Amino acid sequence: MDLYCTRPGCPSPLNRVDIDEEQLRSISQIHCRACQMPLILAGAYLPIKPLGQGGFGATFLAVDRYLPNMEHCVVKHFRPEGMNEEEIVMARRLFTREATVLQKVGNDHDAIPDLYAYFPMEVTKLGQSHQTQEHFYLVQEYIDGEDLEHELQRLGAYDEGKVIELLKSLLPILEFVHGRNIIHRDIKPANIMRHRQGKIYLLDFGAVRDLFSTSKWTTVGTTGYAAPEQYHGGDVYPSTDLYGLGVTCLRLLTGLPPEDLYDAYQGVWKWQDRVRLSRETSQILDRMVRLVVQERFKSANDVLAELHGLPRRVQLPPSSKPLRPALAPQATPMPVVTPLPLPLAQPTPGVLLGQIFLIAAEVGLWVMVAVVKLAAPVGVSLLLGALLGGWVWFWGRTWLRVPWLAGLWLASFILLVGLLPGAGLRLGLGSLTLGLITLGIVTLGQWLRQSLR
Repeated sequence: MDLYCTRPGCPSPLNRVDIDEEQLRSISQIHCRACQMPLILAGAYLPIKPLGQGGFGATFLAVDRYLPNMEHCVVKHFRPEGMNEEEIVMARRLFTREATVLQKVGNDHDAIPDLYAYFPMEVTKLGQSHQTQEHFYLVQEYIDGEDLEHELQRLGAYDEGKVIELLKSLLPILEFVHGRNIIHRDIKPANIMRHRQGKIYLLDFGAVRDLFSTSKWTTVGTTGYAAPEQYHGGDVYPSTDLYGLGVTCLRLLTGLPPEDLYDAYQGVWKWQDRVRLSRETSQILDRMVRLVVQERFKSANDVLAELHGLPRRVQLPPSSKPLRPALAPQATPMPVVTPLPLPLAQPTPGVLLGQIFLIAAEVGLWVMVAVVKLAAPVGVSLLLGALLGGWVWFWGRTWLRVPWLAGLWLASFILLVGLLPGAGLRLGLGSLTLGLITLGIVTLGQWLRQSLR
């Protein structure tokens, strides 16, 4: 039997143990051959393989040696390498809170994993036999299935019927959680598991916050899925989770990450043209991902009421993708505790093309001046102009605006016409021609790149 050492930095964590099941139930302890870390946790749990690792923890598939069939469970290990004391206290608080919440809600709802155990274990430090270190473990129910992020990668984008089916499965779970005055704060496809028989589970409560808590000591969530109010560590609401669920639906419908669907330049979500969706369902999802809290649905039940009011034609289309067969054990990684940056503004494709044209036209003016006034060789002038234009594009594309560039070109043209009487027509035509040629080359390059994918 293979047992896996949970100590961070163990040089050889995989341990092959030649022992039968009867001996395994009766032996007092087994130690890692490489680092002497105990392999039997709390006298019962035997990690057999790693499942994932996050910011302050690792997840292992384990068995309980005292259950009749040595059934599987999931062991989460608190292991905050590289953190300072303040960050360790914060991460430990999150870890403890997950255990508390699982005990509070997991045992009362069949779509949330049950908590089996939560315990510390004091062991000697690696390579320092005279010093000890405290490790914390959480043991919970193992869900034999696949999270929706992996399902999306394997089966492709959802259709409308499958998304409605997901919402109807998950919203009652959220209503139950919110009814216990708990906000999950990290709703995303990787934290939603579908059992291989089809049942939906909500996982990873390490980022939860009590609805009445006044603590603003940290910001937890996942960039793109976290609602705007989470970025500043402010108050959270049931609609905060509905925002994450809405973005999750957009991810599953389009197959694209949130950053490809959110236009930070205009501050709006742009996804409707990427999917075929009924107007009614589109309106529901659009309201779920509103940036302003008061414009969203106030509760999961409000969304459910809208879903139940959908025309029958919207509810009927079934998913064309079959339920998956039995899968290898999966688990989601522990949540990463890092400050969440606000999305960077990204110009739209139309704005980018406008910037390219106007920068090329502006450079074209000065290329024409070099050719007309200084009698410089055309090839040299174009080369220097291309270098200048490339430099301006590289450093200025994120802040140079189209109206500003247009005004700059007009001002430059008027100035140069005044300095070079009689050359206005050649300057204007040469400048705009260079801009159009540059725009055509860029557009052709984009078309070729997309055609070759």
